[in-house]
Amino acid sequence: MSSPLLSVSGLTKWYRRGGKTIAAVDNVSFHIETGETLALAGPSGSGKSTIARLVLRLVEPDAGRIQFDGEDFLALGGAALRSRRARLQMVFQDPLAAFNPRATVARVLDDPLRIHGIASRLKRPRRIAALLERVGLTPDLAPRAIHEISGGQRQRVAIARAIATKPSLIVLDEAVSALDVSVRGQILHLLLDLQREERIAYLFISHDLGVVRAIAHRVAIFDAGRIAETGDARTVVDAPQSAIGQALVAATPRLNRA
Repeated sequence: MSSPLLSVSGLTKWYRRGGKTIAAVDNVSFHIETGETLALAGPSGSGKSTIARLVLRLVEPDAGRIQFDGEDFLALGGAALRSRRARLQMVFQDPLAAFNPRATVARVLDDPLRIHGIASRLKRPRRIAALLERVGLTPDLAPRAIHEISGGQRQRVAIARAIATKPSLIVLDEAVSALDVSVRGQILHLLLDLQREERIAYLFISHDLGVVRAIAHRVAIFDAGRIAETGDARTVVDAPQSAIGQALVAATPRLNRA
């Protein structure tokens, strides 16, 4: 049996606030297989986004291990770490905040191609056009500024940027929570299509169990930096055993149980 694509064990992150030490993430362990979606669900402040930043090494843990694609991810540095980052990408909640809003769509998509040496300068415009088409946008959007396009279009550009490096894993931190219901459904369908075709794994972070049920294979319910409950996404959402899971379900209007 092959090893998981991502394996996290004993992950811990402490912060000092007001003279007190607070565990944002407290001894957390989980794994993700190739082509699988694991959702991290929980209320605001439960540690979900901190997990995302730890996995991406945007912040460093105080304890624990991260194995990515068979390597000790925490032991990597310098050029080795930069090269592996191409295989682990992120989509944020608000691409208008994550990107320079005055940058063009073409510039946003050109950066990963250039930084990771994926295509030559002459070939990058064609690659950018293909990326836009892959996420359901037209190539004539390339010269538009990020702030000039709609929220749904911006999130599709963010996904195009994430897949530009052909990653094995994409971390999605509340990536559909700011979108209206119809656009949210379209983005979820796009993510599912990409996963089926490219075998991309997702670490999908959300407070919305309705969305989690629609996209995830498994879910881990977070509360105060710890995993309170984990299991098959539909099973957990339909019949949560933890108090926090039950509270999240109660707060989610009209869950689709089809």
